[in-house]
Amino acid sequence: MENSRPKKPLPSGLTKNTYLLAIASFFADISTEMLYPVLPIFLSQIVKNPAGYVGIIEGIATGAAYVIQGFSGWFSDLIGQRKLIALFGYALSAITKPFIGVAASWPQVLAGRTFERLGAGIRSAPRDGLIAQSADEKNRGKAFGLEGIGDNLGAVIGPLFAAFLIY
Repeated sequence: MENSRPKKPLPSGLTKNTYLLAIASFFADISTEMLYPVLPIFLSQIVKNPAGYVGIIEGIATGAAYVIQGFSGWFSDLIGQRKLIALFGYALSAITKPFIGVAASWPQVLAGRTFERLGAGIRSAPRDGLIAQSADEKNRGKAFGLEGIGDNLGAVIGPLFAAFLIY
C-alpha cells in the first residue's frame, strides 16, 4: 500500500510528486495533441480513407477511455497502487502512439488510437488520487492547478510543435 500521508512540501507548499505529475501531464499532452491535427490528413492522404473516419475512430477511442477511467480509479483504490496503475497508463499511451504512424489501414489506426486513449483513461483517476494524496488540504487546489497548467500547456504546445515539424 502506498503511503497516504502527504510528502514533505517544498517552499511552494507542493511536493516533488506534484511537480513530477505536472511534468508527466505536460509531455503526455504534447505527444497526444501532436496527433490530432495530422490524423485527418494521415487517414485521407497516406492511408487513403475518407477523413470522416476520424470521427468514428475518435468516438470509439474516447468512449473506451471514459469507460476504463472509472474502473481504473476503483481498481487503484482497491489494490492501493495508484502510482503503478498511473505509470502503466502513461506507458501504454506512449508505446502505442508510434503504431498509429505506421498504420496501413484505418482499422490499425483505430486500434492504435483506442489503446492510446485507454492508456489515458487508465492513468487519469489514479493520477488525480496521487495528486490529492501528495498535497495537504491547504494546497490541494494549487496541486491540481499545477497539473492542469502542465496538461493545458502541453495541449497548446503539441499542435504548434506538430505544425513546426510538418513545416
